[in-house]
Amino acid sequence: MNKTSFVLFFTVFIDMMGFSVIFPIFPETLKIFLTQSGDPVLDRFADLTRILLEVSSGDRSLFVALFGGIVASLYSILQFIFAPIWGKVSDHLGRKSVLVLTSFGSFLGYTIWLFSGSFSFFVLSRVITGAMGGNISVASAAMADITNEKDRAKGMGMIGAGVGLGFIAGPPIGGLFAKINLDFLKLMFPDLTFTVFPASALAATIIALINLLMILFWFRETFDQKDLLERKKIHPILGVFTSKNKEVVLYSIFYFVFVFAFSGFEFSINFYLSQFLNYEPTEIGFTFVYIGMIIVLIQGGVFRRLSGKVDEIKLIRFGTFFLLVGFFILYFVSNSYQLFISLTFLASGSALLHPSLSTLVSLVSGKEEQGTNLGMFRSFASLGRGMAPFVFCLIYFSKGPAVSFLTSGLVSFLFLLFIWKLKQPKTNRI
Repeated sequence: MNKTSFVLFFTVFIDMMGFSVIFPIFPETLKIFLTQSGDPVLDRFADLTRILLEVSSGDRSLFVALFGGIVASLYSILQFIFAPIWGKVSDHLGRKSVLVLTSFGSFLGYTIWLFSGSFSFFVLSRVITGAMGGNISVASAAMADITNEKDRAKGMGMIGAGVGLGFIAGPPIGGLFAKINLDFLKLMFPDLTFTVFPASALAATIIALINLLMILFWFRETFDQKDLLERKKIHPILGVFTSKNKEVVLYSIFYFVFVFAFSGFEFSINFYLSQFLNYEPTEIGFTFVYIGMIIVLIQGGVFRRLSGKVDEIKLIRFGTFFLLVGFFILYFVSNSYQLFISLTFLASGSALLHPSLSTLVSLVSGKEEQGTNLGMFRSFASLGRGMAPFVFCLIYFSKGPAVSFLTSGLVSFLFLLFIWKLKQPKTNRI
């Protein structure tokens, strides 16, 4: 792995870590914020949650879970909006300038989180980091720039590993650092207000700063300067639904369905582990460590060895089958042993699906379209992650965890039915 590849890997790691770092500390953070008064943003979110309480028949003791689902959707909705924007901008200005801008924005967002003594500033930090997190499309395009057709799958596998590892590393970072006492900061800076778990926010801020410095000093521009001069004026609106490349649109829709189902599980499992298996935040964090280890092993080992030898479509079918098995077992889980068997299948399926779909999009895109098409592709994933916390927390709240997991399984089954008819692209446009 060269410096450029590592920087790209670390960048997407930061993007996904930002989404999941708050998972283990989310319930307690929201409980504390809900005790505050006079915050207009908090009042608006609480009012929306109460409206949903009135129209559903769920357990009112799960108010925080439903409230959290609404707040959590912010990050990925903004990723969805900004992924195609950053991707297209990078096709015009180059990859490095956009990565520097967005990485600095992420650093700023995490810094605001550190000093977010109010819910309004907490939401502002999520808005900024979510929007900047859309640069995952730029990282994917840069990886496509530096890999040839033969090595494209390996490059996308590395990006996929960064996505998986970042998502899984977030909860342990949030949970473990939450126990660290930083009261000395309050004594040193009595005029400043810190967030509920400042050590977790400080850790995320430092990691974001490291990423910014890596991009500044290690990353070299990957986009051909000649192509920059030939680009047309950037269209001001999103190109998600206007692409002429039908294959990219189709793969993007499939990616949305998969991410929606899997992200619904990833978010609701936190409340399930806490409520039904009595897991502490640290134990929840280490559960995600296990999922991350499986994903990294599959993507860094199995997928890299199979890429080029087995068609991506076949890998997608295998991955979807693993998801179905995992959700089937999860529906009947009653202890930790059964849980980890289920998680093994779910993590393996996710590890095969992410890089395989990314590779297909890259292979059917021209070199000058990599940023735009991968931006559209990643934005569908962000939309899935944005919708999933709200939808699945509402299902979890009103119908219980079993129905929530069953819904993910049914969506995965529909995904398998559609994907079964797809054929591996015969030619590439690069």
